[in-house]
Amino acid sequence: MSVSLIMTNFSAGELSPRLGGRVDLAKYANGLAELENMFIHPHGGASRRTGFRFIREVMGRNRIPAAWLDSAAEWSVGDGWSVAEAKATCDASQTGQSVLSRDLQLSEGCTCEVGFKLSGYQSGAVCVSLGNGSPSESVSANGSYSFSIKAGETGLISILADADFAGSLEEIQVREINPKTRLIPFEFSTEQAYVLEFTDRNIRIYKNGGIVVDEGGNPVEIGSPYTETDLPGIRCTQSADVMYLVHPEIQPYKLSRTSHVDWTMGLVAFSSPPDEWNSDKGFPSCVTFFEERLCFAASPANPQTVWMSKAGSYEDFGVSDPVVDDDACTYTLSADQVNAIRWMVSSKKLIMGTSGGEWWLSGGSSADSVTPNSVMVRRETTHGSASVPPVVVGGVMIFLQREGRTIRELSYSFEADGYIAPDLTILAEHLTRSHSITEWAYQQSPDSIIWMVRDDGIMIGLTYQREHEVVGFHRHSTDGKFRSVCTIPGPTQEEVWTVVEREVGGKLHKYVERMENQFVGEGSDDAFFVDSGLSYDQGVSDSVFTGLEHLEGKTVSVLADGAVRPDVVVQNGSITLAAPAKVVHAGLPYVSNMKTLRIEGGAISGGTAQGRKKRISHVIVRLFQSLGLQVGYDGDHLERAPFRTSADKVGGAPALYSGDYEVKFNRGYDRDGQIYIRQDQPLPLSVLALIPEISVYS
Repeated sequence: MSVSLIMTNFSAGELSPRLGGRVDLAKYANGLAELENMFIHPHGGASRRTGFRFIREVMGRNRIPAAWLDSAAEWSVGDGWSVAEAKATCDASQTGQSVLSRDLQLSEGCTCEVGFKLSGYQSGAVCVSLGNGSPSESVSANGSYSFSIKAGETGLISILADADFAGSLEEIQVREINPKTRLIPFEFSTEQAYVLEFTDRNIRIYKNGGIVVDEGGNPVEIGSPYTETDLPGIRCTQSADVMYLVHPEIQPYKLSRTSHVDWTMGLVAFSSPPDEWNSDKGFPSCVTFFEERLCFAASPANPQTVWMSKAGSYEDFGVSDPVVDDDACTYTLSADQVNAIRWMVSSKKLIMGTSGGEWWLSGGSSADSVTPNSVMVRRETTHGSASVPPVVVGGVMIFLQREGRTIRELSYSFEADGYIAPDLTILAEHLTRSHSITEWAYQQSPDSIIWMVRDDGIMIGLTYQREHEVVGFHRHSTDGKFRSVCTIPGPTQEEVWTVVEREVGGKLHKYVERMENQFVGEGSDDAFFVDSGLSYDQGVSDSVFTGLEHLEGKTVSVLADGAVRPDVVVQNGSITLAAPAKVVHAGLPYVSNMKTLRIEGGAISGGTAQGRKKRISHVIVRLFQSLGLQVGYDGDHLERAPFRTSADKVGGAPALYSGDYEVKFNRGYDRDGQIYIRQDQPLPLSVLALIPEISVYS
C-alpha cells in the first residue's frame, strides 16, 4: 500500500550529513541533503539563483604615472633613447639593440597588461618585456597596442628597440592582471550608492551597473595608501559622503565624495589625537560611530582600548580642564586576559567583539550617555570573535567566532536578562568545518540573505528571518572562485556585487560581476541564468553577438528570445547562433541541484521508515514560474520534464509553468528514498513543495 507525503517547505536549508539520523528534529522535515546554486525564500520554497552579470575586469593601478614620461630621471636610458614631454623617443642613432628601462618593483610571476601608443614611426621595430621575462611581439607601425606579459625576477619594464628603430612610445601603461581585490560599499543614500574596488594602492568606483568614468571615458581612479597585503585589515565607517578608514599599521584616512567623479583620499586632520597613535605603537584597527562620537579601538600596542571623540566633533579628541561631559574619552577593557577588540557595532549600546568574548559599553545607566566620567562596560559572552565585522539583521548581530568557522547570533534575551549567542551553524557545520569565512554581506531585500565568501572560493548563503523561524543555508559555486562580496541599495532590491576569479585562456583573471535581480518575469525572455554573462536586446534579429572577449575560448550557454539554444564557443570575442534572435543572454553555464534527505514516513505498520526498503512510484513537484527541470531518484537517473505543448509556437519559448508536475520513478525498492532535482539550462526554477507517493516494505 502506498502513501502520499508532502514536503511543504525547505526553510531549514541544507543540513549536515551528521544529522542523517535525527528524524526527531523538527527541522529534518524541512531540510535538504543538498542545495547548490539555489536559495531559500522566507516563504519556504527554493528557487534557482539568478546569474552574475559581467561588469568589468579588475586591473591593478597603472605602474607608470603620466609624469614619469616627462623626464629621464630614474630611467636607465640606452643609446638613441630620450624621455621628455610625455614620450619615450628613439631616434635610430643606436648601433645595436638599445634598452630603455625602469624598476617597477613588480612581483616575479605576476601577469600584467602592457599597453602603449606608437607614434611618429619611421623605421625598425620595438618590443616590451617585464624584467627578464619573455618579450612581447615586435611592432613596427603607428597605433595602440596591448600585450599580456608575465613579469621576471628583476621587476623592471624594458623597452627594446632594434638598431634601426625610430619612433615614440606614449601613454605607456603597466597594470597587473588578477590583483588582490576587495569590494567595499559606499552608501551616501539609497539613491546614491557605490561599490569601491580596492586593489594595490588604487580604488575604482562602480555605480548603476557599471564603472564610473571621467569625461574622457577613462575609469575614475583614486590613489590609496593601502597595499594588497593591507586590504583584509581595512575597516571603515561612514557619515554622509565621508568614509573613515583604519588599519593597524597606517594612519587613519578619510575618503570624501563631492560628485560621481570627484573623490578625495587624505589623512584625517585630528585635533589633539591620542598620544598612543604613532608609527611605533601603531594605529586603531576598528572604527564606528556611537552617540554622536567617532569611536576608534584596538591599536597593536593598546588592543583593549577604545578612544571616543568629542560629542558632535568627530575629529577632535581634546579634553577640557576641568573635564566636561562632551569631551573625548578613553576606556580600556579590564579582563583576566588580553582581549583584543576585533569589531564594534553601534546599537543602544556599543557592542564590541574581542578575541575572548563579547562586551558592551554604555553610559553610567541605561538612560545616560557616555561621558568621560560615566562609562559602564560589561562582558556578556565568552565565545570570542573573528576579525570579520558582523552583519546586523534587525536588532540581531550575526558574528563569526574567532576561528572564523562558527556563525553566532548575538541578541538580547529577556529570560537570561542579558545577551546570548547561540550557534547558527550547528545544523550545517559541514559548510564551514574545513573552510573559514573571509567576507560577508547582508542583502536585506527581497529575501533577507547573508552572502558569505569561503576561503576556497565557494559562496555560502544564509536565508535569515528569525521572526518566522527561517534559518536556512545554501551553497553557490561557479566556473571560478568568489573572492569578495558586498551589497548596496538598488532601485528595486539590494544588489549583490562580487569579485570572481576565473581561468580564461590558461590565465587567471578577476572580474567584477553583479548578481542579477531576482527573477519575477511572466515570460522567459528576461530570464538571466548564466554567470559572467551579457545581454543583448538589439531590436532587430541577428545571429552574431560580440563583446565576450572576457570569455574567449569558453563554452557558453545561450538563451535567445526565451528559448534555450545549443551551447557555443566564444571565438574572437563573439558567438554565432544557428538562427537569429532579438533578445539574447549568453554566459557561463552553472548547475542547480536539490536533494532531499532520507524520507521519513509511510510506514503502515507503525514505527520508522528509516532503514526499511521503500519505493517512490512517482513524485509531484509543485512549481512556480519554472521551465526545464530534471527529476529522478539519483543524480545519474534524471528525467527531463517537457513543458512544450502543441499550443506553443514552433521554435519559440514555452510559457513558464506554475502548478503540479508529476514524474514517475521507474525503479525498484531501496533504503534511502531520496528525490533529486536538477536544472542545467539557463532557465528559472522555483520548487514550492514535493509530494512523493511512497510504499514502505514491511
